[in-house]
Amino acid sequence: MKNWVDVCDPHRWVAVALCACAAACLAAHADCIDELMPRPRIVHRGADDINATHVAHKGGYTLLVRCGKPVMEGDDEGLRYARSTWAQLKELAGSSVVPDCTIVDWPEFKYRGLMLDCGRNYQSVESIKDVIATGADYKFNVFHWHIADNYGWRLESKKHPELQKNEAFSRNVGKFYTQAEFKDILAFAKARGVMVIPELDMPGHTLAFRKATGINDLSCEEAKVILGELIDELCSLAPAADMPIVHLGTDEARERGEKVPQSHLDYWAKKVTDNGRTLMGWSPGLRLPGQSIKQLWMGAKDPRGDKTPYIDSQNSYYINHVDPEELLSVAAYQQPCRWGEKDEKLGAIVCVWHDDAIADTEDVVRMNAVYPAIVLLSDNLWRGREKDEPSLYARLPRPEDPRFELAADLERRTIAQRDKVLKELRHPFPYVAQTQMRWRMTDAEGNVLGEDIPQATIYPRHFWFSESAYVPRNDGIVTLETWITSESEIDCGAWIGMTGFSRSDGRSRDAPTPAIGQWNKHGATIELNGRKIEPPKWTHPGVKGNPKETPLVDEDYWYREPTPIHLKKGVNYVKMTLPKKGGWKWIGTFTPILGTSDHPREVPGLSYSADRL
Repeated sequence: MKNWVDVCDPHRWVAVALCACAAACLAAHADCIDELMPRPRIVHRGADDINATHVAHKGGYTLLVRCGKPVMEGDDEGLRYARSTWAQLKELAGSSVVPDCTIVDWPEFKYRGLMLDCGRNYQSVESIKDVIATGADYKFNVFHWHIADNYGWRLESKKHPELQKNEAFSRNVGKFYTQAEFKDILAFAKARGVMVIPELDMPGHTLAFRKATGINDLSCEEAKVILGELIDELCSLAPAADMPIVHLGTDEARERGEKVPQSHLDYWAKKVTDNGRTLMGWSPGLRLPGQSIKQLWMGAKDPRGDKTPYIDSQNSYYINHVDPEELLSVAAYQQPCRWGEKDEKLGAIVCVWHDDAIADTEDVVRMNAVYPAIVLLSDNLWRGREKDEPSLYARLPRPEDPRFELAADLERRTIAQRDKVLKELRHPFPYVAQTQMRWRMTDAEGNVLGEDIPQATIYPRHFWFSESAYVPRNDGIVTLETWITSESEIDCGAWIGMTGFSRSDGRSRDAPTPAIGQWNKHGATIELNGRKIEPPKWTHPGVKGNPKETPLVDEDYWYREPTPIHLKKGVNYVKMTLPKKGGWKWIGTFTPILGTSDHPREVPGLSYSADRL
């Protein structure tokens, strides 16, 4: 049954339409409609009826705006999304009146979520609530909460309080969520139409559990029973209607003490279903009998092997593998749920796996660009994509390619959201426009690998998305060049980077923190108008291998302060030289910005060319 919600009195419409406010409606800026995120499916401008006031899709809604007043139709879920759209329209319109329009919209997928790994790195209740609230504003309806891992079992257990003793933690000692805090977050999410999916990862990722209990081999009966009791205790914290899905992980059970018989998995699965919950687990992962939902991770193929309904978290939905400026190509060209029939495609969850230690709580959302990801990927998860484009996951198409317009449109909307809707955001939003850029890439022999490249971070080779990298014919030197015309002389900052880190794999042997005086270990250089730009003085120079307890602090461009640069009036020449021998992630980044890295803005009056001017 549909519900109508009228923020003002609908009986006033006829009178209002005849009054002087009609003139204000005509004079209002229409840009606010073109800046909504996610982008609505159907938008009709003007006050005439388009016969589209009923939406059959669950979560669908119709929003009619007449003389700056809204009327909304939809089911309970749809009305919530209509209110979010209306709230955005008012912020985007600013002091202007929202113009007459009819918006008809609905989600492509049932679940649209974001996962935070709080097992490895504790994050404050306030920060978690901020993520949930902002996600809800952009029509995310799932918060996947990874709360138990090797570094800590971070959900309070009153049945097994030994899980919270200091000796059980390897990181953020003594930091966990009380049962009262857990219930508070569930209630906070529910009030915003967001379902919390808690994850107790087992039998892998259980070092904290094993340290707390002294059980080194989870194949024993005692481990089976205790973990079953913890599942029961988790389910006791909320009715099934409020917490209908429980995630048991089951991935990466690699250590000897994590090998368990199938009977253990059967027992834990039954605990979930006996509590009236739907079971969820990772795929690839151990076999969970009766499993209703698989969450796909790692790789680009469907790993289900059956017709199980699934949630997609593959490829660049692991945003800890993605640079902020790379989010645009992910949002534009990765198709959620690429396999199976429609009823199997439940949606997608964007994951934030920050395996490495952090220096402070805010670093997880700063280093993984969580808030730009929420805005950009809201469109991807809400609408889906007509076609999957793996060759564009980390590489925007050339401007003359018809596919380019989708990325340019998403970027324009995201910048509007940053500047108008999220202008008071207390968290970092490290994203600036890049589609106006134009780069030329050549290899050591002078072969042109790319022309008019319209993006900030360029990947000659990418560790995760090789199909979308440029892949030089041989190792040696790659050169990136651009000519920037500035309308005036200006001192500003620049994001500069030649080393890319995945925050979930520690510092790889290929990409250690550079030594003092280096941009990366291969001797990369950057010149502006013929003068070399010196690299920062790194906090942890020359760190190699996999030292997960040495936090990243300034290694990547978007979470250190911008490098000061001077642009002269007229043409400025930028040249990056990237030597390389083998390896897995090879990047070049140069982006002029104003402000801080946490809250950057574009430098006005710049234009770019990939040809000498």
